[in-house]
Amino acid sequence: NSSMALTECADCGGAVSTKAETCPHCGRLLEPQPPLSSDGEGTPTYAGFWVRFCAVLIDSVVVTVGAGILGIIIVIAIALVSPDTLENPVFDILTGLGGNIGGAAYFVFMHSSSKQATLGKMAMSLKVTDLDGGRIGVGKSFLRWFGTIVSAVLLMIGYLMVAFTERKQGLHDKIAGTLVVRN
Repeated sequence: NSSMALTECADCGGAVSTKAETCPHCGRLLEPQPPLSSDGEGTPTYAGFWVRFCAVLIDSVVVTVGAGILGIIIVIAIALVSPDTLENPVFDILTGLGGNIGGAAYFVFMHSSSKQATLGKMAMSLKVTDLDGGRIGVGKSFLRWFGTIVSAVLLMIGYLMVAFTERKQGLHDKIAGTLVVRN
């Protein structure tokens, strides 16, 4: 069945139905997947604009503090080894690029993890799913992250869409085929 929701086995990485009790590839006993929050009729409770906004604020603090700490460590290490490097404009470009890659990695790998959420989304009891309520993979998570850039470039209209679409999807969610639901 092509509409069956799949997840990934934590041991072997094989594709497994979210309804399976054991992995058909390695035999690992799987934890039952908790049902999506619902309105009593099995419909997921989609996360609205403000709760998602709060999650983004938390994630912004996490990424900024993490990048700041990592940046300080790198600057100290380089200053000890080659102080002249700090004055090279290429160093500024590379550190900026490194920070952006680190931030992207945080969102891509956290959304595709078994938690299906960044620290901000976890704090707000949210998770990112595919359209069937299943876990997303790294590829779909990367596409979603890239979509956030598109959402931002369009004067943040891609984010504002969350307040006005039926399933509370931003442009980045529509691009990647994802939902943000209450956990």
